[in-house]
Amino acid sequence: MNLVKIRIIISLLVFTLFLFLFWGGEKLSVFLSSTLLPFQFVPALIRILTKPAALFVFGFVLIIIVSLIFGRVYCSFLCPLGSLQDIIIALSGKIGWRRKHSFQKPHNWLRYCVLGLTIVTAAMGSMSFLNLLDPYSLAGRMITQFVQPLFVWIYNTAVSLMKNFNIYLFSKETAYLPTYVWLVTLGFFILILIMSVRYGRLYCNTLCPVGTLLGLISRVSLLKFGIDQIRCYECVRCEGVCKAGCIDPQTAIIDQSRCVNCFNCLAACPQSVISYSPSLNKTGQSDWSAARRGFLIGSVAAAGSALFMFNSNIRNLLGTAHASQSPPITPPGSVSLAHLTQSCSACHLCVSACPTKVITPSFLEYGIGGLLQPLMNYSKSFCDYECTVCGRVCPTGAILPLSLEEKKFTQIGTVDLLKEKCVVYVDKNNCGACGEVCPTHTISFIDKGNVLYPETDIQYCIGCGACEKACPTTPKSIVVRPNLVHKKAARYIAKTFPVQQKKAPQKDFPF
Repeated sequence: MNLVKIRIIISLLVFTLFLFLFWGGEKLSVFLSSTLLPFQFVPALIRILTKPAALFVFGFVLIIIVSLIFGRVYCSFLCPLGSLQDIIIALSGKIGWRRKHSFQKPHNWLRYCVLGLTIVTAAMGSMSFLNLLDPYSLAGRMITQFVQPLFVWIYNTAVSLMKNFNIYLFSKETAYLPTYVWLVTLGFFILILIMSVRYGRLYCNTLCPVGTLLGLISRVSLLKFGIDQIRCYECVRCEGVCKAGCIDPQTAIIDQSRCVNCFNCLAACPQSVISYSPSLNKTGQSDWSAARRGFLIGSVAAAGSALFMFNSNIRNLLGTAHASQSPPITPPGSVSLAHLTQSCSACHLCVSACPTKVITPSFLEYGIGGLLQPLMNYSKSFCDYECTVCGRVCPTGAILPLSLEEKKFTQIGTVDLLKEKCVVYVDKNNCGACGEVCPTHTISFIDKGNVLYPETDIQYCIGCGACEKACPTTPKSIVVRPNLVHKKAARYIAKTFPVQQKKAPQKDFPF
């Protein structure tokens, strides 16, 4: 079995696992999150910076070591977006959309500027560039917003059909319902689709910050591709199968920084003049110099961008401190608004795994710095009192895992009863919807003339949103206000009253 077949098998296996990660159910998602995501570059890096875990440290170090030895094998073997692009390229070739690949001049200005801006903005506390461009997160959003709803629709249709035959063994599932936020992901999908069909792995070598960074590392990798210029008779078959467009037949030079190690050139060369072996410099001095100039240009651009850090207006624009006067409520385990927005890569795994679908993507609710990161949407659902899934699947530590006992006393917000809108206070009619669903005894009722008036004690409230979701009024007469830093709710202790024991009646017995 040659290297091309091995790469295809491994990349398809990894992509299949990613599909199960996002729509395989709670237990499978939790398991795959802890075993698969430590070997994804950005989640492992962020996790190391937030809350280091041994497996994530091992995965990140392994990626660096493998890149130093073999080059950009991560892009072809482990990256889910890379696998998706390979699938698009293969399918477009089958139906005749794709033309032959050809050498493309490197867009060093663009790739290094994007990398520099991504690093600088992330250091400033804005994850916007990284959220939009990270290949793992982008693939996750595509699966959550396109693939998962499609499969859930097919599954629910099958369940409905079985009910016609009196088969009630399965229940319907729910999926994230796309809103206008999905237009951002749709735009990137169309961009990647066009790039993949026409230019192969162009996204990986122009916009992807991970690909650019690993490309820099691959310049000094032990194993490199090289062409024996003496034996080569310029059949250009290698150029036609190079998805990265990094083989220049005119100079017989392979740009190692853009090569994604697909090994297609090795299989296509009829004379076996292309080798993959240890070498100090198989890319040629001229190629190295041109790429080095591009790198220096990008570095200068990144350094210039760093000057923005000293401008308070731009910091406020990129940051989340002034996102809005009423910022969103963040999921339990996210610690604070600042922790979430500075640690989340917007992969939407929590959105996909949430059983009640209360976690939805934001747009600009957190400001530009928190683009597409998750929030608690109580207009759609509520946070299950007995659930801790989001913290167990989050790979970056933006939502830390909580035990069920900890989660039940984590106060992400507090309830606010708007009596001027409440149907009980306004119309003097009994309702009680909020109190029936409150799991923490935050809401109690006072009987006044056979009408039960709701009252709240926020020390017990955890901000789950069940009361807000259940409230029948429009607009809601009971809402949850966020805690920018999560707190601990008080434990409810039921009031007990001493039971007066009656003494047994004394009986007079005759002697």
